[in-house]
Amino acid sequence: MDDETDQTGMVDYAWDHAVISDGVYSNIKIKCNFSTPNTTNGCTEAMQAYFDVYNIIDMYSLYAPTCNSNSSTSNNRQRPMIQGIAPQIFSKFDRWHMRPAGYDPCLSDYTEVYLNRPDVQQALHANVTNISYPWTHCSDIINTWGDAPSSMLPTLKKLIAGGIRIWVFSGDTDGRIPVTATRLTLNKLGQKIIEDWTPWYTNHKQ
Repeated sequence: MDDETDQTGMVDYAWDHAVISDGVYSNIKIKCNFSTPNTTNGCTEAMQAYFDVYNIIDMYSLYAPTCNSNSSTSNNRQRPMIQGIAPQIFSKFDRWHMRPAGYDPCLSDYTEVYLNRPDVQQALHANVTNISYPWTHCSDIINTWGDAPSSMLPTLKKLIAGGIRIWVFSGDTDGRIPVTATRLTLNKLGQKIIEDWTPWYTNHKQ
């Protein structure tokens, strides 16, 4: 929702959950300024150490297993590098573009195989132009993005002022959209708190 607080919250979350060491955390805090899209060589090196850890841990579900499939899809579980997407500092690193895995770390493998089946595409009325490349979760056909704002907070403020209610949520084991980043962003939004942060349950007390 906001580059500065999203990136700060992700680093804080990784340190708080013992994903990165004190040294890596301190180095990022000293050398990186997330309020600007520009990076120094020192920040680049510090952030590389941060992303190196996520080479062996699923950022989207810290305690879930990683996919051990031998398929070519699993061996290339990376999104294409798209310039200009938000957050603008994190998106410069290869590990940022890893595909989300969820609770089944091989889920993206299954869906790519399924959605490239001719009978499935015919049923969905998809690929009617017979593109020459397979469907993927994130295509590298578009490699430059020019309209990603560094913050959605001005838009959220307009929606709230117009009476539209907004539900913001994050995962408690999700290093990509962690609760720490959500808290920082909502604090920056500056809305009046009418009820403190509390556990949320369904009607079945789950």
